[in-house]
Amino acid sequence: MIDKLEKLLDKVRLNRGDFIDVRWEQGEGLATTIQNSRPEQITFQAEEGVGIRALINGGWGFVSVIGSKEHKIEKGIEMAMKIAAATAKKTKEKGVIPEEYVFEGSHKMKFREDPRDISIEEKYAVIENFERVTREYSEKIVATNATFREWFQTEIVVNSLGTRVSNEYSNINLSCMATSREGDNMQNVYTAKGTTNGWEEIRKYHTTEKGEELAKRAVELLKAQKPPSGRMNVVMDQSLVGVFVHEMIGHFEEADAVLAHDSLFEGKLGQQIGTKSINLYDDPTISGLRGSYHFDSEGTPTTKRELIKNGVLVGYLHSLETAAKMNVPPNGAGRAMSFNYRPIVRMGNTYLGTGDLSFEELLERIKDGLYLQYSYGGYVDTAKGEFYFSAQGGYLVRKGELLAPIQNVSLTGHCLEVLQKTIGVGNDLAYAFPGSCGKQSQWVPIHAGGPSLAVRDLIVGGQ
Repeated sequence: MIDKLEKLLDKVRLNRGDFIDVRWEQGEGLATTIQNSRPEQITFQAEEGVGIRALINGGWGFVSVIGSKEHKIEKGIEMAMKIAAATAKKTKEKGVIPEEYVFEGSHKMKFREDPRDISIEEKYAVIENFERVTREYSEKIVATNATFREWFQTEIVVNSLGTRVSNEYSNINLSCMATSREGDNMQNVYTAKGTTNGWEEIRKYHTTEKGEELAKRAVELLKAQKPPSGRMNVVMDQSLVGVFVHEMIGHFEEADAVLAHDSLFEGKLGQQIGTKSINLYDDPTISGLRGSYHFDSEGTPTTKRELIKNGVLVGYLHSLETAAKMNVPPNGAGRAMSFNYRPIVRMGNTYLGTGDLSFEELLERIKDGLYLQYSYGGYVDTAKGEFYFSAQGGYLVRKGELLAPIQNVSLTGHCLEVLQKTIGVGNDLAYAFPGSCGKQSQWVPIHAGGPSLAVRDLIVGGQ
């Protein structure tokens, strides 16, 4: 396929500064959902297509083609160039691609136990057991939803500068949600497992144990106290830290948002934005995590990206274009959901670096406040830096000791406020937030986490 795509590009004549890349993808995967004991979805999807970008006179054009027939790809290249030329006449912000970065390489999927060798019946049995165990734990569990998804993809990228990259990629995600109810009191809980490793990771997950733990948590929350409101000190668990660093810091680090004046971190490179205990990384090279990959959708090899060092903003996440505009090397953050979409700057595995405090020492640091557990999602206004997050539950903390459990609670505030009010970073790093991230109508798998984190004087809401 690489030779075929290069042959088509060789026919194209470009002026200096113009650029074309052709990205062929072939993927397949199974999706299964069981809701309240009923199968809601059992589907298998396979797709093949090509995404074509053209940069002509500073204008961008993009075309996607279903399948891989040469005449269709050739026609797609011509159309992408026409769109780019037309765009160039209207655009004020000219596109640019760095000419000095040309990559060659390949990566093939390697599994201890290949998920594609596991029967559909066995996969269904796993998700069926997860849902059933959760639902049957108690009559107070009134709703359940369990989902299994897998995806296997080959992506080939060639461009007019000479890049030739072939990359294989996989992803498995297993999740379950439960709702408990007692009278008018309802509580929602959720757990998930995401990996790019093989089926052995699902075998180790033990859905019977995980389902019982989830249901038990949902039932116990019915008896928990309603959360307090106001400003107070907080310790966040690794899951909540994960959604915090992804939503509240990671999106500010995406260089396309910076260039679009839609990031709180614009103009702050080299500045102290948090306490010296704050270190932030994005590393898609970590084996097995949901946001792991070897080459991005532009053919750039990925690497560990250091973003904040000792509280100082030291870098951004870059595609080829954003790197050229900021005069820095690209770092493999140009990702596309499929061949139907152009690559944009995205995170992979984002995490807060570990500290040196035990969990007990973090509780001592906050003295009185809350310990919050299990993220339930969140939202950030990247331009203003304001955030809203939810925790599934937690505990009251008095004199550095855990007391009564509390029900789901919200956190609101400003990103820099949290970074500057951190008073302790734990030594218990965990990648506890596997998920999917949406941006510009594209969803990509990500992973996030960190150690437990102690922060003073945050705004905590009720249910």
